[in-house]
Amino acid sequence: MRIIKAQPADLRLYIDLLEEIAEWLNHRGFGQLPAGTYRHSTDYFSTSIASGEVYFALVENDIVGSLRLLSEDRIVWPEADDHALYVHNLVIQRSWGGRSLGEQLLLWAEQQAAMVRRTFLRLDCFANNQVLRKYYENGGFEDRGEVAAQYPFGTLCLQRYEKRVL
Repeated sequence: MRIIKAQPADLRLYIDLLEEIAEWLNHRGFGQLPAGTYRHSTDYFSTSIASGEVYFALVENDIVGSLRLLSEDRIVWPEADDHALYVHNLVIQRSWGGRSLGEQLLLWAEQQAAMVRRTFLRLDCFANNQVLRKYYENGGFEDRGEVAAQYPFGTLCLQRYEKRVL
């Protein structure tokens, strides 16, 4: 697996991937976003890609996953300092599930945080997703509490996690 920065021309592919995963989560009762939420936020994600925050995981030339890596997250971590990098929208194509690609992406994110001398890697997930919460906890992330995060499209109930990388 190799990891590359998404380019502006990749916006549609990225939004399609996010929508696919949102639909999958909704069908399993873990989603909190109505269908089309990501498509209605293309300006936001276009800016994120242009800022160099979006990365694709590739196997050969197939996009198998993605994540966003941010230097701050004032919505979910309003009290936070500048000692962390933040993972958002970690997704794996469903046809590539079960192959430890999520773990590999998180390890890569940890390495990125350590390279820029950040003490922690932080992330969040829907608070009602017990499977994902267990996944992060098994990966060494520590529970840092629940938050009602206020986004332009609505409020999300999220569980926060962090992992020391330095």
